[in-house]
Amino acid sequence: MNIKLTIEYDGTDFFGFEIQPRKRTVRGEIESAICQITGKEVKVCCAGRTDKGVHAMAQIVNFHTDSRLSPGELKRAINANLPKDIYVKDAVRVSDDFHARYSAKRKVYLYKMLIGKSPIRRNYVWEYRFKTNIDALKEILPVFCGRYNFKRLAKRDEGICDITRFDIREKGDEIQLEIEGDRFLHKQVRMMVGTALLFTRSKIDRKTIICMLNGGEGIPALAPASGLYLKEIIY
Repeated sequence: MNIKLTIEYDGTDFFGFEIQPRKRTVRGEIESAICQITGKEVKVCCAGRTDKGVHAMAQIVNFHTDSRLSPGELKRAINANLPKDIYVKDAVRVSDDFHARYSAKRKVYLYKMLIGKSPIRRNYVWEYRFKTNIDALKEILPVFCGRYNFKRLAKRDEGICDITRFDIREKGDEIQLEIEGDRFLHKQVRMMVGTALLFTRSKIDRKTIICMLNGGEGIPALAPASGLYLKEIIY
């Protein structure tokens, strides 16, 4: 049977989702937990690979198993074998052709910025030390929406992405940005956020950002991983 898991994790102490030699990864912990239960090695497929330090509120993975345990029993057993910084929120049986990545229609990322410093929250926000021009941020975010090849705003990757929204809200002492699109390139969200913040500090202009979105030259900025969350996968 094909099992779909919805997983939350704190990415602080992981070297990302994907397996890396001699590194602690989210996928490595999940596959190890499943193997302990079923006695067989499995390979899970994820909706989106997250980098070192990036968190997930609802990462989706799927795997095939001949285990006789029900999805609910699998959920409880997997959680019993996972470390405290990963938790399976839900487990359901899905059709055999379901694929966490290729069946996904949209992905939603959340980015949190803190205006100031917080020793408690430092691993979960970008402690932004510059004065923030909210009006300028609201002005530039819509520019990133549309169908573009985001190769100038990605690392070692390229391809057409359809970004449908780039929203902003103020929540207490945090600025939260939410981005939705059909796909994202490597480090694209962090570069979109970093570059938008450059605009608010007059370090890059609107014309240059538009030029970059159309394949032209420009130097983006990379926001820290700590503020980024994979929030939702839409199927």
